[in-house]
Parts: sequence; structure tokens; C-alpha cells
Amino acid sequence: MTSTPPYRSLAVALGPGNPAILRVIRRLEDIYNETESLAPVDGSYRAWSACQPFDGDSSAEAFVRHTCLSLMCRFLAYRFLEPRPSERDLWDAISGDYFVGAGLGNFLGEDFFSWPFFRLSMGIGDDAPSMDAARMLMSTLGALDFDQPPPGLLSALYWEYRGNTGNLDSQATVEASLSLLEEDPYLSCLSPYCGDGAALAGAVRTVVTTRIAAGQFPMDGLLEVSAQFLGMTSDPLAATVASLAFLLALGEEVTEPHPPILIPVYMADAGQMPTEHSNGEVEKSYVIEAANGVTLPEKVAADPLYLDWLFGRFPNYQRGAALRLRAQQEDEAVQEVLNAWYNYLTSPKARTPIPEPLTPGAADVMVEAGRRLIVGYIHGSGPGPLHLIRNAPAPLFAARRQFDLTI
Repeated sequence: MTSTPPYRSLAVALGPGNPAILRVIRRLEDIYNETESLAPVDGSYRAWSACQPFDGDSSAEAFVRHTCLSLMCRFLAYRFLEPRPSERDLWDAISGDYFVGAGLGNFLGEDFFSWPFFRLSMGIGDDAPSMDAARMLMSTLGALDFDQPPPGLLSALYWEYRGNTGNLDSQATVEASLSLLEEDPYLSCLSPYCGDGAALAGAVRTVVTTRIAAGQFPMDGLLEVSAQFLGMTSDPLAATVASLAFLLALGEEVTEPHPPILIPVYMADAGQMPTEHSNGEVEKSYVIEAANGVTLPEKVAADPLYLDWLFGRFPNYQRGAALRLRAQQEDEAVQEVLNAWYNYLTSPKARTPIPEPLTPGAADVMVEAGRRLIVGYIHGSGPGPLHLIRNAPAPLFAARRQFDLTI
């Protein structure tokens, strides 16, 4: 008689069939049913549905289930990083602000699954019911005794919430790559279809442990490893789970204070390359079809640091424009915010990962992208379009690099 692997039994405890988890899902379903016709909620659902795999369930019920697991991933990451979890940080973990403060700028920010938590900011209701659901979920997780989820848990949870059967042993298919990484932990790795991130996380953990065993200072390894890998998946739920798997694979070093790093997992279709846009200008720009055809200058579209640093701060401009509507006409409010955005783009940014300002031509392209994002936000698009822009260019900067291994 074989025993049940710990990650499988834990996945059952955290799965949608658990009574405590089911209560959270039912609460989220009630919130969805009350607000599904509102633009930000409907827009999030439609954007998520359009990204579902061919064998995926695109029903509203699945959308709510995936939202629950996405919220769980945020709380698991928060518990991993924070030695003394506090309910006071609950909202920051949901919005992603906590992770930005922890030096993880692009990790699990607002996305398709944020729909229950921007009702107040969008003027469409009270966030109290959503926060009640969040507290219920956090309380359920708090009752489980683990500092770090065991290997395999995230894959098991992913397939539990997807509602069908998947391969929980995908790491076995990359044994040859793992052997190569043990021999040379400095090889760069591309995982263009990383799925739930199990194989990618296994490679990351192999690199981290091999480097430390060889005597490398752990913090040096942390900063280098985050730039050594790149993973992509077009499935929104898989991208969330894979991002958490990557974070956990970095180990305890990432829980210590460190300079900002990127978690290099993107919700992007590796086969959908942005197209070069030419209108007679000297500087290149690219049309990001997967992000509703937004055009970005080459310096931003092809560089994950510029992409994260500039657009990671853009929600402040969107909210600023929405606040100005209380005293200004829409055109005036949008233009004033865009003027501030242009000045920021063309100013030097000392002591940041992107010290060089954009050229005026590149900034003009960014302003038009910003205009679309702000106007859409004002009219109820929610965070989905910005989430797409922050992820969809990944195939472009992947193509600009030479990778030693493909997983």
C-alpha cells in the first residue's frame, strides 16, 4: 500500500472541494453575480476567457474558481516572504503593493483576477464582501502548518482548480537539462511554454543549490538567477501559479532584503511576436497585437526592466486621471496626467534600473499608449489592458537573447 504524497493531500485540503475553500468560492460567486454586468468585471472575464487553453473551461464558474486560486497564490507568497503575517498587509498582498515593497516589482500585481477588489476604487460598490472572502481564505491557510509549500503542491492545485487531469511529474521530462545545470549553473534557460512552472522551478532550484554548494554568496546568486531564466505561458492561471513556483524555488535568500529583481514569468504567447511598426521615424516601435494593438517604442518593448519600471507605476496615473474628473472635463484631466507622464519618461532616473530617459520620439509613442490605457480605465476597463501590456511583449525580448537551454 503506497502512501499519499504530502503535496497531494495538502492540495486536497486547499482544493475547491474543501468546505472552507468552498465557502470562499461561494462568496466570490455571489460577488460576481452581483457585478458581472459592470464593465470592469465583464471586461476581466472576457479577457480571461479569450486566453483559455483549447481544453480549458471558460465558464463564469471556472473564472471564479481561478480567482480563488490566484488569491491563494498571493497569500502563499505573502506567508513565504513575511515571517509575521498580519491582516493589516492583506490588501497590499492582494494588490501587489506588498511585493513591490519586497523588491519584486512585477510579481502578482493587478490582473484579470483582481475584479472583486477594485469595486470601491472604480465606484461600483463596496470592497467589504471581497475582503471578507479574503480573510476567510487567509484564515484557512493560517490553519495549515507549513513554512513553504512542498514540491508538487502548486501543480496539484493548478489541476484541481482547472478541473481536469494534468501531468504532475513534468519535471521528469527535463532531467537532461537539470543534469546540465548541475554541471554548469550559469547556463541561461528559456521555457517558452512553461505551463504551471513545475519544470522551470525545478531548474531554478537546481541552479540555486548548485551555486551555493560551489561557494557563491547567496545574494549574488539571487540577483543573477532572476535574469538567467525566462518563462512564458498564455494561460492566466498557469502564469500566476508559475510565478509563485519560481519565487519559492529561489529559496530563503529572496525572503531577505535585496535590490529589486524581476520574476521572469510572463503571461504571453511565445508564438505571437510583436510586429515592427514603421512610419518613417528613425526609432523603431512595435505593435503588441496581444495587448489590443498598443504600440510601444523598441526600448520599452524589448527590455523587461523598462517595461516593468515604467508600466509598474502607471496605475498611479490612471487613478490620478479618475480623481481629476471630479473637477475637470475628461479631455483636460487625461491631458494633464499625460503631460506629467511625458515629463517622467523624458527625465533622468538616477539610482533606478533605468537611469537613461526615453527620447522625445519614444516618449511620444508611450504617451499614446498611456492615453489608451487611461481613457479605457476611466470608462471601466479595469486592470486587464495594463496587465496585457506588461506581459505580452515577452516574446520580443526573449528573441533578443541567446539562451543556452530550452525547457
